[in-house]
Amino acid sequence: MSTPLRVLIVDFSEDDVGLLVRALQACGYDPAYDVVETYAAMKEAIVNHSWDVVISKYALPFFNARSALSLCREINQDLPFMIISDSTDEYTAAQAMTPAANDYFLKAYLTRLVPAVKRELQEAEERRKRRDAEEALVRSEHRYKRLVAAVTDYIYTVKIENGQVSSTSHGPGCVTVTGYTPEEYHDNQHLWYQMILEDDRQRVMEHAGALLSGMDVPSIEHRIIHKDDSIRWVKNTIVPRHNELGSLVGYDGLISDITERKQAETSLRLQSAALEAAANAIVITDHTGDIIWVNPAFTLLTGYCQEEVVHQNLRFLKSGKHDDGFYRHLWETINSGMVWHGETTNRHKSGYYYLEEQTITPVMDERGKICHFVAVKQNITERKLAEKALLENIQMSREMEIAKRIQLSLLPAFPPKLYGVQCASRCVPATHVGGDYYDFFHHSENSIDMVIADVSGHSVGAALIMAETRSALRVQVNAANSTTTILSDLNDLLFEDLSKAELFISMFYIKYNSLKRQLTYSNAGHNPPLLFRPSEMSFTELDAEGLILGVQRDVDFEEKNIQLYVGDLLVLYTDGIVEARNATGDFFGRERLCTVLADKHNDAPETVVNAVLEEIACFTGTTVFQDDISLVILKTV
Repeated sequence: MSTPLRVLIVDFSEDDVGLLVRALQACGYDPAYDVVETYAAMKEAIVNHSWDVVISKYALPFFNARSALSLCREINQDLPFMIISDSTDEYTAAQAMTPAANDYFLKAYLTRLVPAVKRELQEAEERRKRRDAEEALVRSEHRYKRLVAAVTDYIYTVKIENGQVSSTSHGPGCVTVTGYTPEEYHDNQHLWYQMILEDDRQRVMEHAGALLSGMDVPSIEHRIIHKDDSIRWVKNTIVPRHNELGSLVGYDGLISDITERKQAETSLRLQSAALEAAANAIVITDHTGDIIWVNPAFTLLTGYCQEEVVHQNLRFLKSGKHDDGFYRHLWETINSGMVWHGETTNRHKSGYYYLEEQTITPVMDERGKICHFVAVKQNITERKLAEKALLENIQMSREMEIAKRIQLSLLPAFPPKLYGVQCASRCVPATHVGGDYYDFFHHSENSIDMVIADVSGHSVGAALIMAETRSALRVQVNAANSTTTILSDLNDLLFEDLSKAELFISMFYIKYNSLKRQLTYSNAGHNPPLLFRPSEMSFTELDAEGLILGVQRDVDFEEKNIQLYVGDLLVLYTDGIVEARNATGDFFGRERLCTVLADKHNDAPETVVNAVLEEIACFTGTTVFQDDISLVILKTV
């Protein structure tokens, strides 16, 4: 008597399918089969039908065995999957023998197929029986494991009569968790459900309904409103009680305050996402330097993936360029609990050397002993080579000085003349060239556009991007678009170049009608300009929603409007002003900037600009700043 066999065949050739079916029939199987040759058809077949085995041809016109295997494993991990190929070359065989496939055959040797099918069916049955046994064990222990695992902050009891809740009683611990006393729960039998946060209430009610219907319900986590109006997370573990007839007569509950755990989980998720997305390589080791975890940027830096380096000591990256004294000093520093910062030359997986800047920070356990180290690494090979080339090439320095003059010449030579407005501006590059930019676009005697921007970095690349931005922006402005359209179109236009250059641009764009004194603006992640109203002696930050340019395509920018009055002072600036540092590392900051502006608001804008720059120079002790500084001041008169 033939053995029934449900076979899903991934093939497009009727002849090959017939050959396969006859081979199975010849060995005592009665195959009930279906044939698919696309992803969609296979997914529908696996989801809606039950199969004993999947047999797939390696290559199809619109599909292949590797994609079919991936789909199969995604839906059913235990379903045996076998691959048949027409090809006999070693590369195809190596590609086909993925660890997730159960076996691989050449079409010419189908005699191996039936024994392999029998073997895989037997192993699948053994896995099913083992899984069923494990699930039965879990079910039998589920009631007790819930009680043991629960944190018994407090216990409550519910009585059931005629399928409905007749009474509840809450233990004294309820005051700590909820703020309410047992007496308050007794007086108001609905108090608990009234406390549940509205967004969670339906889910909790469905959970209670399932319990009353006789279902075995798992623990549920949800939010409640504490008596002090704070929101708390709780875990409710329920153990039902039945009479001798099996009817539900009540249940006991264990309420645990898990607010801190939930907050910690949220924090960990954010930290994990930040570490994974960091541009710099990050390594976490134990106290001996053996690697525990690395982020994707580590692979880009060293060539080694996480699977290759976990449990290895970081010394495997040594290049031999540093003597023993160098590493001894490094270990003495971090083992003493101090942070080490320096530059090292290491060896890439491909064999070449690279220079990295790294910071190693010790992490202490609750006893104050070092348990881990966190290393943050950055490849500075190209930066060092560029710095060396610039220092060694005097001619390059001269050319850079020329480039600086050309760049500054691209900025407006004089502030615009506009009815009812006084204006002044200044740009001080950090080095020979920089990435700061501002401009004015005079449309009529009463209308003007203004822009201020900051390209990340202060190098030749930043300056080139700035020049490109200027050209692109002038085209956008001539089209008489809104501030949001200008920023959106500019972002799409520059996105590819910014991505290749690994740069981005923050930008604030303004349209101003001096006759109406109406200011319209949009922001692409730039420092919010300051608006000083002398009538109120107060500052307002002008901000609007919008990402910096170059992060992603198709960004929407918010547009806002504000009315100006006589005497108002509008200040646009780049972060080089507020982030200027003195010898002790203190920032110049927004507060100092506001102080200067408030003191000088009665003066002409040019005087105010000079006062700001003089104050920064006095604060930092130098007129050569570490970042570009740009400042535009508009005053209504």
